[in-house]
Amino acid sequence: MGYYQLTQRNVRRSSASKAYLGPVERGRANLSVLTGAQVLRIVVEGGRAVGVELARHGVLRAEREVILSSGAIGSPRLLQLSGIGPADHLQDLGIPVVLDQPNVGANFHDHLDLFVIAECTGPHTYDRYAKPHWSALAGLQYLLTRRGPVASSLFETGGFWWADPAARSPDIQFHLGLGSGIEAGVAAMPQGGVTLNSAFLRPRSRGTVRLASADPLAAPLIDPNYWEDPYDRDMSIKGLKLAQEIMRQDALKPFVKAERLPGPEVRTDADYFAYACRHAKTDHHPAGTCRMGADPGAVVDPSLRFNGIAGLRVVDASVMPQVVSSNTNAATIMIAEKAADMIRGAA
Repeated sequence: MGYYQLTQRNVRRSSASKAYLGPVERGRANLSVLTGAQVLRIVVEGGRAVGVELARHGVLRAEREVILSSGAIGSPRLLQLSGIGPADHLQDLGIPVVLDQPNVGANFHDHLDLFVIAECTGPHTYDRYAKPHWSALAGLQYLLTRRGPVASSLFETGGFWWADPAARSPDIQFHLGLGSGIEAGVAAMPQGGVTLNSAFLRPRSRGTVRLASADPLAAPLIDPNYWEDPYDRDMSIKGLKLAQEIMRQDALKPFVKAERLPGPEVRTDADYFAYACRHAKTDHHPAGTCRMGADPGAVVDPSLRFNGIAGLRVVDASVMPQVVSSNTNAATIMIAEKAADMIRGAA
């Protein structure tokens, strides 16, 4: 248990764009950044990726490689729009098949989040800053001192524990949210509240990312297939019960008035299942849809080169064979650092 490390610098979010592109984008002749540019497809000629086609800029050709980095949803989507993916699916949509690779868009998995929300005995959390005058004061405090609730990640602390005692390492992750209105669709408590999220970290269920149509502007079809494996359901509900146990500890009683969700009416396994179906959400950690491996079915090899198409690499969380047992941001940046070394030919 402890404070989470954050990708912040000078009390501001330090995204990959700010940390990597920001310092160099105006000073490098070999870097051009196009925003608002819709990529329609990867252009493949003679079994090699030679560029990308953009909606307003035409075809941009690559001298060496095309690097696809659109995430665990965006990357398989663009590959399939380019005719690279399950042949039967592409043919059903009228997309010419460039390469039959059935595992593009397969192996989709994610951390599913369940939460406990409790009402507080007083204004102990950030809920009070939802009121306009408190919001204004918090904004002023941040501008003058770079401190206060505006500087917070809201989910500042958390930890890891076991749902399955036989697991090799903790398989449940907790995030403590200092408010009750943080989760979308959950009303804030009158006296303010606190949220404790739990997520099972090593799901066995696998889903898919497929196309709804051949239209590049259409949203993809995402089927996370959560809890296809009953083990995932059992471990997730155990994690939720652990979160409830934590929130009921004597040390929190001066601050926690009562649990509101799931609440005392949720008791049986059927009750917990119904609660999860109503309230479960993504933990924003999708992975696996362009799986890396050394086997014939892998989408990319251990150097992240696309199997079956030269001059194409995939560099994002989609290459993870299995999602990491934590947040994916740092691990994805690590993948990109390693890919950069391999692309440059560095040791």
